[in-house]
Amino acid sequence: MPSRLPSPRHQDIPVTRRSRALRRVGAARRAVGGGPRDRGSVTLEVAILFVMVMALTFGAIQVGLWYSARNMCQAAAEAGARAGKVQNAPSGSGAVAARNYLADVAGGLVVAPQLTEARTATTVTVQCSGQAQNVVPMPGFDISLAQSSSAGIERFTTR
Repeated sequence: MPSRLPSPRHQDIPVTRRSRALRRVGAARRAVGGGPRDRGSVTLEVAILFVMVMALTFGAIQVGLWYSARNMCQAAAEAGARAGKVQNAPSGSGAVAARNYLADVAGGLVVAPQLTEARTATTVTVQCSGQAQNVVPMPGFDISLAQSSSAGIERFTTR
């Protein structure tokens, strides 16, 4: 009974035939654009792509933080205007109410808030300004925001 011989491997091929075959494969790779010049290009592409994906991710998070801080500042200004428009409300009560609102609800989204109240005979205006919190703190990169709300002062009339 004849025994089966294992299939030939490239080590079993004589040196001259193997080297010619490898030269043909190398020539074919170089003809289609591959070869030793492209070594490491995938690593470089992945490194550049990773940096871009991270920048886009942190940028999206930063936009979300700015939007939330802007909404918190607007809500604080509206809360201050509601508190300041009450009949016989003391001066500064709108700014105090806005500051309390930010302390209770904002949770640090608005950094260094400044709250001011301006009164006329018929209206009260509360302004809230500050900076949005940064994802990655960078010197000189402060995202400022300012919102205001006005309301008519309540008064008793007899028609």
